[in-house]
Amino acid sequence: MKKLVALISIILVLTLSGCSVMSFQGSDIMCPPNATGNKAEIQELIDSQTSGEYTLKYPKSGNNRSSIIINDYDKDDEEEAIALYSDDDGDHIHLLFVDYANEEYTVIDDILLTASHIDRIDFSDIDGDKVNEILVGYTTSTSSQNTLNIFKYNKKITQLNISHQYSSLVIGDFTSDKNDDVLLISLYSGDIAAKAQLMIHNNSELVELSSVELDSDIKQLASATYSQIAYGTYGAVLDGVSSTGDYTTQVVFFDPASPALINPLFSYSGYNSTRRSTQICSYDYDNNELIDIPLCSLMQHTENEDLSAVSRQINWCNLDTETYALNTSKSSIFCPNDGYMLTMPEKWNNAVTARYNSKDRTTTIYMIEYIDDAITITDALVSIKAYSEDSFDKNNSGYTEFLRSGATVYAYSIGTNDSYLSVSGKEISSIFKLVNQ
Repeated sequence: MKKLVALISIILVLTLSGCSVMSFQGSDIMCPPNATGNKAEIQELIDSQTSGEYTLKYPKSGNNRSSIIINDYDKDDEEEAIALYSDDDGDHIHLLFVDYANEEYTVIDDILLTASHIDRIDFSDIDGDKVNEILVGYTTSTSSQNTLNIFKYNKKITQLNISHQYSSLVIGDFTSDKNDDVLLISLYSGDIAAKAQLMIHNNSELVELSSVELDSDIKQLASATYSQIAYGTYGAVLDGVSSTGDYTTQVVFFDPASPALINPLFSYSGYNSTRRSTQICSYDYDNNELIDIPLCSLMQHTENEDLSAVSRQINWCNLDTETYALNTSKSSIFCPNDGYMLTMPEKWNNAVTARYNSKDRTTTIYMIEYIDDAITITDALVSIKAYSEDSFDKNNSGYTEFLRSGATVYAYSIGTNDSYLSVSGKEISSIFKLVNQ
């Protein structure tokens, strides 16, 4: 099998803010750069289909963000490819399907979409025949939603009788039948209702099995993932951004006993228990194969204290799919300015608070005492400081370096009070976690 040996030499990307997660949007390149390796051969095929001047198209969402996507989509142990480009005024996009056989790439089909952008390209076996279908989502200049088409390859490309509108989508085995399903997500917009539709394959079509209402205040999704939400139960975890800029999380999964889609964290009152101003998304924080939902709050503080310096605590929660309760699995102190979290040892629960000094980039954890239902902040246990690489002087800083990441040096200073709440330098290294690592 011919292996992929190089990537396109230049890819222009845009970044999305939010959730402290880097994301990529579609970019176009006129007069594209020369590719190398396998992609160079495929680019030659594009050249032969055009006058040599064209715009490469890049999917905005999903796992496949390249203009030339290599994938064994018919599972014959040979690489196929899809090239995305436009050679006109931008209202049409070519899907150039390419096969590899006899040690060369050849064009299978060149399908023209009436589209201005490609939202996503996914590969998934939705009909259970052990061969991946090709899911293509795209945007037209006349619609606020994306359109989903599905193609199949069996020595030739055929288009299934499928065309659905969506804002975002999640692919996974929601019904536990060993076939992938498609969850179409629509966000509220004018006459479009906010809902999730579970679509299953039936006689060359995608038909709705069940649907559920979503929060109409969500204006965009920061993250939409298929995850294990409880052991043996999989579903979609949707982190959304509300009209006020707050983040909320909804969990959509299929209950076979009903049988129906369920969104247990949705509230008709408009209040969501996961609402937070902190821009961070759900993920498997403690690496136990379950998605963790962040509940954010200010740490303990005195009555008249300046809240701008009070650190935020994140309780990372798992959803109980029977009671719908959110149960904390781990807690962390969050420092968004310098991109890290400190996983709180159990002995710190309700016993510490933290403050962030933005001028010297220092997070300090303090012990607290409770006197007549009021808290008193006492001794400092440890301080974590972030330095620029060129400003750190280990001989004069009073801090001990424990990590370098890019141009940032992270160092700690242990407090002088020896307490059962104290931590060692080794413990600090073990509880320190860069965001999204």
